[in-house]
Amino acid sequence: MRVTRLSVLVLLTLAALAGCSSSTNRATPTTTGAATRPVAVYAKPGPYAAGVTTLTIGDRQADVWYPVAKSDTAGKVHDVYEIAKWLPQGLQDLVASKGVKAPFATDAFRDVRVSTKGPFPTVVFAHGFGGYRDQSTFLTTHLASWGFVVASPDFLERGLGAQLGAPPAAPRTEDDVIGATLDALRSENAKSGSVLAGSVDPKAKIAITGHSAGGRTAITYGANSDIITYIPLAAAAGAFRDQPAATPPQGKSSLYIAGANDTVIPPDGIESFFRTVPPPKRMVVIDRVGHLNAMSDICEIGAGGGGVVKLAQDAGLPVPDTLAKLGTDGCFAPNYESTKVWPITRHFEVAQLRWAFGIDPKPVGLQPSIVKAFLPITVTYTMSLGT
Repeated sequence: MRVTRLSVLVLLTLAALAGCSSSTNRATPTTTGAATRPVAVYAKPGPYAAGVTTLTIGDRQADVWYPVAKSDTAGKVHDVYEIAKWLPQGLQDLVASKGVKAPFATDAFRDVRVSTKGPFPTVVFAHGFGGYRDQSTFLTTHLASWGFVVASPDFLERGLGAQLGAPPAAPRTEDDVIGATLDALRSENAKSGSVLAGSVDPKAKIAITGHSAGGRTAITYGANSDIITYIPLAAAAGAFRDQPAATPPQGKSSLYIAGANDTVIPPDGIESFFRTVPPPKRMVVIDRVGHLNAMSDICEIGAGGGGVVKLAQDAGLPVPDTLAKLGTDGCFAPNYESTKVWPITRHFEVAQLRWAFGIDPKPVGLQPSIVKAFLPITVTYTMSLGT
């Protein structure tokens, strides 16, 4: 096995984007007292605990996070995943032989019965190139705590295993994978005794969010009639390989989130694309955030962070410095630690979803001044709601 296969993880998210942004609301560090600041109410966990279960959809799986009563989690332990399980078997064996482990404890509890206060709105999460279905549990579990059912399938065609030499035997389209995931969720929803029984309204509209290439998926799938809003994170929206630039959906509300220090999908390109997006639309750019630290768990995985690149290094596999930097984009100084910027992504996602689904009849936490809630972190916020 050639070690250089590991380099694919950090090369495949590079996309051609261009341009600049429109008018903004920007918070900069001040001496303003905390009492005068707005409160990012959705940055903190919601009224539910998060449950998680795994569904099989043919040749792959999807994880589903959902609201559960906090009292039902008493005595239970948080769900933990190992990023190595998404590696090809040969690399899994090699990492295991070195005794290297990188467990990530999530905020969810496995296979606890869904809250009886449902049904709840459905959100699809799409991971990026070199990603995996659990890559952003910091967000998916948080959404569940605020009353959303979040389904995240493995897009094996662009996943971590495929980029390291183990693509699926029979490739499937994104639409097929998402459709199969929703069908499996609805089947469990209707099944007596399932932990997901009664969790969702199968006839209700849904939302989609995703990271990097998954952000592009959110944009393209967002055109479907059953989508009520779409939320791309560090979206690879421009032309890439044999794909043309994405086309923004018409008549759909959107929220774009980007990192000011992203060297994989630079924010100026996302801002340029955002100018072509029809309203109602919002965009958030977070200072000292790269491609990963505000968008995924990856920077917090492994000793000192760094995800699969750090896992490879800990196993004694050489990774060129330039590729290691790209594979950990946003994970190290001068960027913020993930735990400092996750609350920003969490708040805006929940606020957008609650507004789009009509849970909040008027937007809560989406006013221009909300950026002051995150000081001393600088957040640039642009929105256009149309007429």
